[in-house]
Amino acid sequence: MKKIFTLMIALLSIFGAANAADVVFNVVVPNDPTQPKTHMTNSVWIVGSFNGWNNNEKQLSKVDDTHYTITMDDATWGIDNGVQVTTANVQYKYLSGPDDWGYVEKLADGGEKHANRVYTGENTWVDPNDPTKTETSIGTQGKDTVVRWALTWEPVEPIPMQVTIDAFVPLDVLQLYIVGTFNGWKIPTDTTQMTLKETTAEGKVYTISFFSTDVNKLQYKFCAGPAWDYEQTTGNFIYPDVTQNTAIEVVTAFKKYFDPSQTGNINITATVPAGTERVWIMGSHLGWDWTKLQEGTKNIDGTFSFVATNVMSIEYRLYNWNTAWTHPEAKDGEPTVERPNRTATYPEDANISITVSAWRNVAPSALKELDADKYKIYTSGKKVIVEGVTTKAELFDISGRIITSKVLSGTFKSEILKSGLYIIKVDGQAQKISVK
Repeated sequence: MKKIFTLMIALLSIFGAANAADVVFNVVVPNDPTQPKTHMTNSVWIVGSFNGWNNNEKQLSKVDDTHYTITMDDATWGIDNGVQVTTANVQYKYLSGPDDWGYVEKLADGGEKHANRVYTGENTWVDPNDPTKTETSIGTQGKDTVVRWALTWEPVEPIPMQVTIDAFVPLDVLQLYIVGTFNGWKIPTDTTQMTLKETTAEGKVYTISFFSTDVNKLQYKFCAGPAWDYEQTTGNFIYPDVTQNTAIEVVTAFKKYFDPSQTGNINITATVPAGTERVWIMGSHLGWDWTKLQEGTKNIDGTFSFVATNVMSIEYRLYNWNTAWTHPEAKDGEPTVERPNRTATYPEDANISITVSAWRNVAPSALKELDADKYKIYTSGKKVIVEGVTTKAELFDISGRIITSKVLSGTFKSEILKSGLYIIKVDGQAQKISVK
């Protein structure tokens, strides 16, 4: 009881001085010595759109072994994608150490958190990409929760080393690749393809040598083909012994097995909602790497065309905006829910036509001005006001997250807002508006 009381006093003393301009981030972290090191914590850092995703700047203060906190003045937050960052649109992640994405937080099963955390007002996390994988905060006490790290930071000196890694894999593997912290977890390429060393009755042995700037932090996994579709079914490997320059790993299964004799081009023609100006594709064939996002070709009939070259199969999704994951296609019949990834396999899907029923969020470039003869829209006292509403008014932040929604006939007034750009949607029409 005394320990709980002491913790409460510590938290109150830290958070009690917060003022209206302060934004508090509280996080519960793992520290279980009976579990692997990925469930231990020696430090906590936060990175996000508020500081240009600089992962070597903001360290949290330790309350106790499982509680960390930081308070920031949102007046010091910068610009992200041309928009002032506020609590309404800030995105962030936690890391167990500085200056390296190898320390990033993970899902409980070791999987990637593709979605960034968002500040919901209670400092809770929502994963719009996969609602089944929610690691929400405890109660309403304003706490995020991290259940495991990709790697736990330890106060040790870096160990640079040339390493050789052998992998024993099933006979079905025709090509083997390695990816990891050493190459920034980029999509498998020729530079990370391994060499067949030996074939036995039980399996094959592939090998590769490369330089690691710090084997303390070296993590990796294997792919039975040149895409994430072919990754191993188990979690990442951590380099087993930093005193040795060789390691041997065993992989018993992969999600798929690449066969270069069964590859070809998959041509996709997409029918999209009226008014769509531009469309992009992202998927496993691009390594889910946003820097490789591909824009479709707009056809005369308003459809868009895409080509995935030299593939066996792909998972993919279309987007109507090219600066964030927040503008994917919506699920059929559920316009507020993201559509699960689509799939296509060569040769049966060599030429396919798909239909996008709706976009999850309106693309900023596609927003039109509201009818000035019908509506009067303005700001006053940091509120958005719309006169002439007939059925419904909705206010979104610039990333498309809804702030408020009201069914009414008459004048809409929002709550007091932070300075920045917003999207106001009235009776089905939408436009951007700036709050200063």
